Order: sequence, then structure tokens, then C-alpha cells
Amino acid sequence: MVGPLNLATLRVETQDMRPIVGTAVLLLTLLAAVTVPLASPAAAADGVAEAEFLSLINGERSRHGKAPLSVRGEVVPAARSWSDYMARQGAISHNPDLVEQMPSDWLRLGENVGVGGSVEGLHRAFMDSPGHRANVLGDFNQAGIGVSYGPRGMFVTVDFMKTALVQQTVTAAAPAPSTTCGGNINPPAAPSSQAAAGYWVLGTDGGIFSYGDTPFYGSVPGAGVQATSVLMAATPSSHGYWILGTDGGIFSFGDAAFHGSLPGAGVRTTAIDLKPTGTGNGYWVLGADGGIFSFGDAAFYGSLPGAGVSTQAVKLVPTPSGNGYWVLGADGGIFSFGDAAFHGSLPGAGVSNRSISMAPTPRGTGYWVLGADGGIFSFGDAAFYGSVPGMGMCESVTGIQLAPTVTGGGYYVLSDRGGVFSFGDAPNHGEPKILAITARDIAVAR
Repeated sequence: MVGPLNLATLRVETQDMRPIVGTAVLLLTLLAAVTVPLASPAAAADGVAEAEFLSLINGERSRHGKAPLSVRGEVVPAARSWSDYMARQGAISHNPDLVEQMPSDWLRLGENVGVGGSVEGLHRAFMDSPGHRANVLGDFNQAGIGVSYGPRGMFVTVDFMKTALVQQTVTAAAPAPSTTCGGNINPPAAPSSQAAAGYWVLGTDGGIFSYGDTPFYGSVPGAGVQATSVLMAATPSSHGYWILGTDGGIFSFGDAAFHGSLPGAGVRTTAIDLKPTGTGNGYWVLGADGGIFSFGDAAFYGSLPGAGVSTQAVKLVPTPSGNGYWVLGADGGIFSFGDAAFHGSLPGAGVSNRSISMAPTPRGTGYWVLGADGGIFSFGDAAFYGSVPGMGMCESVTGIQLAPTVTGGGYYVLSDRGGVFSFGDAPNHGEPKILAITARDIAVAR
């Protein structure tokens, strides 16, 4: 795993701009921090990382008696677009068109940009730089955050804004539900203890939270390691699990055997997902560009770069036989390899929705796709059991992971704040939301 950020490697660039635009005074402190790069081949947005940056920023503001920032939906596209641009260029700079791209009701603007290997490392660098820190704790009430990946690692743009009026905002970079607040239109739930004995929830620091009949086998912090974790996977026996770090490092607990890692193979890329084989004697690791890395008895069936596809990959899903897999793109595109059959995709259905996660039915003749707002899209023999927007909640939720029950008669949706939403036959065993953690993944015990 990549160790803690060495701040001695930082280079800080500062540029001050103080023009007056119309009757609004633009106080813009443009600052950028550069860290040692961590390679990742393709630019792409990462809603989970964006939510983590917001959580860390608001945590700092809370500790200093400042009001939290809310996400301004109109600001997010500009931040993401600029992070994409920096990722393509392989260098950080400030958005020269920031003023023109902001909503007209702004009174004050600020921008932090940087490149590094992890959310935590970049946040620490921002807080250690007086100019960046001033923006984080500054006189702002809204923000838009964009994270993308390029050859040098994770690129982030944080656009801060103060407005005169309270605007309709969302709590994360995801569209607001279209259903009426308080009106649940989902199919009736039918929870069953046979569908899931319990589940584990993974925090961004590698902490593990066990619910139901799921023993605790260890955690990354418990092993004395500081690392940013992105995914976890239970062993076939459910007597252990693996935890994946952003650099492709693998942490094994319980009966989970170590079969190799990206750093051990000399590969430098941003890891996105890990899935074990049916035997538990191997696993696949997915890179941000759709590259597939096989360890142990995991066979290689193809990858997005090998197929000439250039897009952000967000999920790897093996078929029940283990003789193939699907790769989910951020736009909801589905790419099939080996014996993985294509059952449809969001673009093919005429749906424009940022996709976050995907899960197959038990027979592998269908799958569900999770949107960033918690919406569920069903293909093949995958039945629709409900969605977060369909619950009619009076708050927006950012869905980050989808996990089906053992029977395939239901599923769980995990939010970035640790909320666990149960649908169909999925029994709810609890959630770490009350602990105010940033959640990363959920794994169902079998």
C-alpha cells in the first residue's frame, strides 16, 4: 500500500485574482497543491471520492465553528469538467472561465485544485497550506467538487461559493429524487432471515462494521495500517474477507488467502474493485481504466483497454460460473467478457444516469445497475424490488454500492454516509450511519 503522504514532496502554486464583476465583488484565492503522482491511465469522475472530500471539509468547518457547505448542483459540472481537463493535461492549473461558469447569484468564489494519491492525503495537504486552508474554512456556504483520474493520479477541483440567497441544494453530487417527499411507491418488502444472515460495511479507512450473524475478522486500522480502502469482498465461506486499497494493495482477514496485489506485481494504477473466484483461491482487481488484473486461479477474459474502449470503469462482476465477467462503465454501459451475456445497458435503454454499482442475479441471466441517486435499473431476469428515490425520502441520498441477497429476491443499497436500505427479501440488520463514517462497501454473508 502507498504510505502516508510525504508533504516534503509538495509544490504549492499561488495566484491571487481580485477583479470586480458588475456589482458583485469576486474574492478569489486560487491555490493548488501537487503531490507525488500515483499512476492511473484514464480521466473519470468519482462520486464517492467527491462525497469524501465534502465530508472532510465539513468536518474541519464543524471543528472550527463554521457552518457546513452544501453541494450546489450547478457548480458540480464545472468542477468535474475542470478535473477532467487537468487529468488529460497531466498537470494542475486553475479554471480561467470559473466566473462565467458559476450561477449568477454568487457573492464570493474560491477554488482549490490538486493531484495526489488519496482523498485523505490531498485534504491534509490543503489543510497544511495556509491559502487552501483559508478556502476550506472561509466565508462560503456552497461548493461543487469534481474528482477525476489521469496518469499522475487523482485530480480534484473544489469550487467554493457564497450566495446571498438560500438555494435548493443536494447533499451530494447526485440528482434529487423525482418522487414526492413522503410518498413511498416501492413494491412491498418481504424480509426473510434466509435471504441474508448479515453483512459487513467497510469504512474508507478500512474499518469493518459487522451486522447480523457476521463475525468480525479484523480491519486495516486494527492491523496498524493507515490506508484508503475502496472495496471489500467476502470469501465463499463467509469466514473471512479481503479489503482493497486505492493502490491495489490487498489485506486478507479470516480464511481469506493472499494471492497477490498490484504493487506486488509492479503495477501502479488506481484500483476500483476486487472480486474473488468461486473457489476463493484467486481474485480479479479492476483498474479505473477498465484494466483487469488476475491473481491465483482467476482467469483473464479481457479488459476495456484490450477491447479498444476508453471509458471510466466502476464495477467488475464475475458470472456465477466464474468463466467470465461484466465491467460497468460510469455512464451505465455494460461490457461483457468470457461467458458473460449482455442483457442491456442504461445508454441502450435511453437512460442518462451516472452509474455506481452493479450486481448479477443468481443464475447470471440478468443484473441490476445502481445509479448515483439510489435508482435501480433491472435487466434480463432481474426483478425490480424498489429504489431509494421510490422511498419518497425528504433528503437526497448518494448510493455507492449495491449488494443482492443470497436468494436474489432482494438487495441492499449502501449510501456514502453509512445508510443501509433494504428491498425485497433483504432483512435490515443495522447500519453505521449513526457513527458518521464515510462508507465504502457492503458485503453480504452467505
